[in-house]
Amino acid sequence: MGTLVCGALACASSPERLRGLDRRFYQNLDGEKDRAEYLKVPKAQRQAFLQKKGLWDRWQALPEAERAAAKRGELKAGSQEFAAFMAWGPPADTQRRTAGEREVAFHTFIRCTSGPKTGRYVQATSTCDGTFNEFEVAVEGGIVTEIKLLH
Repeated sequence: MGTLVCGALACASSPERLRGLDRRFYQNLDGEKDRAEYLKVPKAQRQAFLQKKGLWDRWQALPEAERAAAKRGELKAGSQEFAAFMAWGPPADTQRRTAGEREVAFHTFIRCTSGPKTGRYVQATSTCDGTFNEFEVAVEGGIVTEIKLLH
């Protein structure tokens, strides 16, 4: 019965069924418990769920241009760090470096360039089942300062 109700209310049975922003919000939830719960939330109630988790407010705090770019999967220097996570999902790795008063986070994002997941950002190169690119995104004070393709 639960599956029929969820199906009628547009719940997602797996993360693979989520599209666009729904998938990006799912990826940015804090833990497996929140992600499992999100899949059970009917589409019409997802915004309220995200508000409880604080993600909706973070999304709304982004300037409209950054939200639009993130929806397209685009990121540029000067964007807020959360825009990177919404554009490309959580980073595969993060390193932090401190020099004096400055702290810079270096996030590594992996994008599949061939295979069944072409164009997707993933957590491990082996997930691509094909070729991939790695991007390093430098963030200082919550702002993306540099994006570079790693070789």
